[in-house]
Amino acid sequence: MSIAVDNRLVVLLKSQRTYNRFYALVDPESGLKNADLVEDFPAHLTLGIAYPCLEDGLNDFAVIRTTFETIDLFRDDEELRNEMMAIIEDSRGNLTRRLRELRDMIVSGQANFLGTDYQEFKDYVVQMATRGTIRRQLDSMMKVDVFESVSTSEASLLGRSPEPMYRYEFLPAHSLQTIGALPPRQFIGRLFDDILDAVVDDANYESKFSFDRDVFQKFIAVMFVNYATTDPMFYGTSREDYGVSADKDMQETPLYQAVARAIRQLERERQGLTGEAPADDLESFFADTGTLPDFVESLQGHTVEMPPGAEQQLLEPLAQLGTAVRLLELVDHPGAADVRQLVRESGIHLFRNLQKLGILSPLAADPLEAD
Repeated sequence: MSIAVDNRLVVLLKSQRTYNRFYALVDPESGLKNADLVEDFPAHLTLGIAYPCLEDGLNDFAVIRTTFETIDLFRDDEELRNEMMAIIEDSRGNLTRRLRELRDMIVSGQANFLGTDYQEFKDYVVQMATRGTIRRQLDSMMKVDVFESVSTSEASLLGRSPEPMYRYEFLPAHSLQTIGALPPRQFIGRLFDDILDAVVDDANYESKFSFDRDVFQKFIAVMFVNYATTDPMFYGTSREDYGVSADKDMQETPLYQAVARAIRQLERERQGLTGEAPADDLESFFADTGTLPDFVESLQGHTVEMPPGAEQQLLEPLAQLGTAVRLLELVDHPGAADVRQLVRESGIHLFRNLQKLGILSPLAADPLEAD
């Protein structure tokens, strides 16, 4: 008998049409490597949305905002304005393609924010739309100058004091009354619909102020929520994670190991196998579960009163573990012998500690010792 081992590699791929970046697990023989451009992602491929993916869109926003500032400096130059609006239109097209691809892949379940609790994401957005978030805090944390600036400009136009709280305002077609009851993934899809509708609305490009108020604020607010609800492990800020490139082996970095575990779990969920790892994924199984000695060491110094028959209930799974050790002899993989030795030694260590704790009889035979 031979058990195939999942030896796929994590790669960071870029969409050729939108330049969105996604993580994927690919076969070493596929020829795909970090930073490769991909025209289309196969439908069966589970994708992780790379942490910088939303940040990439900031380049288009920066072009649009800077171009509006140039227009303001030369208000009377109609020819220049037309040229500048063409630049804005080009960047708006880029944003539209980026957001549509993200929305479609999120809703379909193919692309996923890794390390993100979707229910928490939804709750955060709802809170931001109802109770609001301090504008100064958003500007400071996101390193932008938009939230307080919009409030100050709006207050000046309306003759009132600046509003210190920012509230995400959904367009009527995507109001909270309409989408509030949706499951988290569908809710996030409609959230991207809301931003998309704002991006394509010509009325939002009358000035830098209207663009900041009705488009840029929304995008930054969603970025903020994404950061706030994502496990920092996926930020890629560990020193070992620096320098993603086609030439650097990233597989042992904390980021890529976390990505591999997350995508494998997503694959199991897409297949309806929530819980246990598939039989052909030995490496990721042992990576996720760790070693048994760490657990049993924590039991030292404790005593447990066991009910009748408990000893047999413990010996049976240990015997099954012994069978698994013998089956590992048949696995055709370079690391199989190491895994077999690890399981065997951990099982023996667990058995002996259970005896020391008085849970198993000192006369009980270790099913792994004889292996």
